[in-house]
Order: sequence, then structure tokens, then C-alpha cells
Amino acid sequence: MKRSKCVLVAERLAERITKGDYTVNGFPSERKLADEMGVTQKTARKAIQQIVDEGLVHRLPNGRLKVMNGGKGSKEGFKQIAFLTPEWYSPVILLLQDALLKISHSMNFTMRIVPYFHNDDPVIKNTISGFDCTFMVTSEEPAAKTIIPEIKNCRRPVISLTNDWSRQGIPSILLHNPLFMTRMLEHLNSLGHRRIDCLNVQPYISIVPENISSWKSWLSSHGLKGRLFNKPVEPGTYTLPAAYELVDRLIKEKKFDSRALVCVTSKAAIGAIRAMADNGIRAGHDVAVCTIGAIEDFPGSFEYSIPSLTSIATPDPGPFLSACIRQAKTGKWKGPLLISPENAEVAVRESTVPGIRRVS
Repeated sequence: MKRSKCVLVAERLAERITKGDYTVNGFPSERKLADEMGVTQKTARKAIQQIVDEGLVHRLPNGRLKVMNGGKGSKEGFKQIAFLTPEWYSPVILLLQDALLKISHSMNFTMRIVPYFHNDDPVIKNTISGFDCTFMVTSEEPAAKTIIPEIKNCRRPVISLTNDWSRQGIPSILLHNPLFMTRMLEHLNSLGHRRIDCLNVQPYISIVPENISSWKSWLSSHGLKGRLFNKPVEPGTYTLPAAYELVDRLIKEKKFDSRALVCVTSKAAIGAIRAMADNGIRAGHDVAVCTIGAIEDFPGSFEYSIPSLTSIATPDPGPFLSACIRQAKTGKWKGPLLISPENAEVAVRESTVPGIRRVS
């Protein structure tokens, strides 16, 4: 038996609500919905009443419709989780997004990717207010923290990704840890290096100062020496050419005599290796080069460079994301607000050990 247009429209609306389509921008008017669905306004009104009766939307005193948070499965736990992200691509965003999508299948919730364009974008507050829980890829800019009071006023679980907002009372996941520097220095030291230099061209924000501090402290505590090549670029500047130009200039001015070089990011390492190659210096043979930028190695791209680049093995964000969801469901956070890897593994490759067999 052919189903009525009213039933078909109601089913489409229910599916959209389940997927979070109306959570951020609100539910459309009867007239707009009728035009979109190609039905009469009377049919649209009946379909809306059906989903009101099912508890998917609520009619406010002013006549407007509000999507009920979490849809019809909200009593069973989180049903809609937002991945709130800036409108730009990075390997770490893709890594986190993919991990959360996989978790959504096992924990039975819908993940909705919601882009925002600036730190005061209204979509941020609308998303956090509308979804059961929000994982937000936060900005490194100091101005980004001005939205924290508004985030807290939403009284919904929010987890900061890629930046530490734990001191502001926001649970945070950092896939990077100053421990990464320690592990890489231990690797270079095990190869017999007694002088280990450090290269940085990243802006002095986020975890960069901690990494450089860890490098200095470790060398001092082990009685080793090292030189810091530090020329931070302006925020938003592509760092690979900056690293190339810095190392190329140092070589040409005969100011580069490193035998072991740990780079704060993979872009710095790649730029340095190319500059060395253009000046007849072989990475891995003449200079051991490595990076602590583990989360930039996705999906395993360092394995395929020439030479393959020694790095910290990329940590799996899945367990951290799952733990945050379980904590958020309880309504009361227990334990540290900052979650990050407690250990690190060095993926040894040709840039520090020439001739090593590929690991994959």
C-alpha cells in the first residue's frame, strides 16, 4: 500500500533530526518546509504534528519548533555528538575526525561535523547548545579563549581538541606531549650522539616552548650539548619553506655543523632535509634528522619520504575520545581535565639509521 505524503515527509524529517540536520540552524517554518518538500502547507503541518507527537520536536509558546536534544533516543544516552572544527584541513583534524566516526558506530551515536569560520562565530554556541556533547578543535590564538565563558554557560559537555583549555575548566585532549622530545633525544643518544641540535620555525605558541624547554633540560641533565636554530614565523605562515631557507642559509654561511638534529615539526624536518640535499649533505648519513611531530604523520606518510623520516609513532586518539564520552555522560568529571599520551614510541627510519628496513 502506498504511504501518504504526510508519512513520507514525517519520516524524512525524523531522519534529518536523527542526523543533526536541524540542531545547529533550527527547524524550518511550515511554509519553507512545504516548498522544499514539494507538498502543500497542510501536509507539512500534519507531518510536523506527527514528529511532535513522537517527541522529536517541541512546539514553543510562540509557535516555533525546537528540536529535542538527542532525538527520540536521548534517554538512552548521547545520541548526537558534534565535531566542531575550523574550516581548514590538517592531518590531526582528519585523525581525530576519523577516530570519532569509528567510535560512533560502536557507541551508537550520530557524529555531525560542524565547521566554524572564526572564534566568535554564532555556530559555536548554537552547536554546543544543541548537541548532547561537542568535541571542539580549538584555535591556538589567545583570543579564542574569550569564548570560554559562553561555552560554560551552555551547560553542555565540551571537550577541547589540539589545545589545552584545562586551566579554564574545559576538558582537553592533547595528542602531543613534551615526553615525545625526551624519547627522541634518548634515541639519538643511543646512536652515540653527544651533541644534539634543535630546529624550530613554528610560532611560539601552543606546546612549542615546552618542547624547546624539554630539549634544553634533557641535554643539561645528561651533560650533553646542543645548539638551537630558532626562527619562528608569523602565525599562519607555511613553515616548510621557512625551514628550508633557514638551513640553506646556515649551510651557505658555513654556520651549520650539526650531526644530530631534532625538529619540532615534520615540516621543519622536511625543509631541513631538502636544504641539506641541495648542498650535498645526506640526511641519515651525514646528519641524523628526526621530528617529534607525531600527529603530522598521517596516514604513515613519513614512511614513504626519501629518506624515510624518524618520528614519534602516531598515538591512537580513540581511547582518549571514548574516555571523554564516558566521563561526560556521568555529568561529573573525575580526574585530570587534561588527557594526553603517557608514553611514546619512536618510529626509527632512515633519516637517523641509514639502511634500516621499512617497517611496513
